[in-house]
Amino acid sequence: MNIRHRIYEIMARAEKGDRASRAFDTFIVALIGSNVVMVILETVDAIAESYGPFLQYFESFSVIVFTVEYVLRLWSCTTDPDYRSVVAGRVRFALSGSVLIDFVAIAPFYLHLFLNLDPSLVGAVRLLRLFRLFKMGRYIRSIRVLGSVIREKRQEMYLVMTVLVIVLIMISSLMFYVEHEAQPEAFSSIPAAMWWGMVTLTTVGYGDVYPITMIGKFFGILIAMLGIGMFALPAGILSSGFVEAIARESESSAPIESNEETVTRFVDAINRHDIETIISLTTDNHRMIVQDAAETVGDERLRDYWKEQFSSTSGYAIRVRTVMSKEDRVILAGSVIGDTQDAVPAVWVVRIENRQIAEWRFYAEVAGMDRNLSS
Repeated sequence: MNIRHRIYEIMARAEKGDRASRAFDTFIVALIGSNVVMVILETVDAIAESYGPFLQYFESFSVIVFTVEYVLRLWSCTTDPDYRSVVAGRVRFALSGSVLIDFVAIAPFYLHLFLNLDPSLVGAVRLLRLFRLFKMGRYIRSIRVLGSVIREKRQEMYLVMTVLVIVLIMISSLMFYVEHEAQPEAFSSIPAAMWWGMVTLTTVGYGDVYPITMIGKFFGILIAMLGIGMFALPAGILSSGFVEAIARESESSAPIESNEETVTRFVDAINRHDIETIISLTTDNHRMIVQDAAETVGDERLRDYWKEQFSSTSGYAIRVRTVMSKEDRVILAGSVIGDTQDAVPAVWVVRIENRQIAEWRFYAEVAGMDRNLSS
């Protein structure tokens, strides 16, 4: 295998059974988590003084690993058909969201190393190291789901945010004109009143700015109640998006049942004389054709048919010897145990639609199979 392609596979999200990729993902996630913990701990003066050199060595080691990872991603990305071009492909890959996060995660170290930064900027630049946390988006399912939900619901969120801005401007303007004379410092302008409007709409209510006039308090109550409803909207949109995304992932991860497996479950239900399962495995317009060309359509008639079969023959069962599949049809060859309790040679031709039995053709005489199938 091409080594460039193999490196690209390993650095991509691990597929089932790829131990090297799984080990790489585990190592990177552990290193990212450790980095975030270190960034937090170094803000504690006692820890920074006692373990300063260790924190610096760990930071250097982490940056080396993340830099090698970034360079290898850029080098191997051309094996992906979307980034095949040596220059343009790598540029597009470098500007993609997850790779930009990789760059931002290592940039603060090199900015601080090669540039003579103003001391007031050093803290802000070092704080950018927390962007390494977003690197976990490649490996942690919950972060990927969050990103997909936000992308899918962005139009709804734009609408809610637009309404929120309009409401904020209206209530801030209203409270400015109501409270300005009574509190010229707190409500000195409409932009100043927006602070009170936002903390009220979000129901935070810091209490540093509040209405003191009767009409101002009245409007304040209404606006606080409005805020509960306003912020329930985006919460509802995101929660429904999460439910939809999780349901989709569950469906996509569930194994797809083959036609033969569907027929096997149907035969098993017949052998257990489980009429309800038989009904659940058939389509609404199910067709049952036996040797005398009688046809059963619909759940009720199908139910009556099998009740009659099972009541007249307590030991009714199907024994399958051979199974053949072709497109949407499955052919079973074996025997059926009927009234005489003898195994009679039989053939069944089953047509499948959406993992359900759409047609069930039964031939008790094998010799007549070709004639019946061609008709």
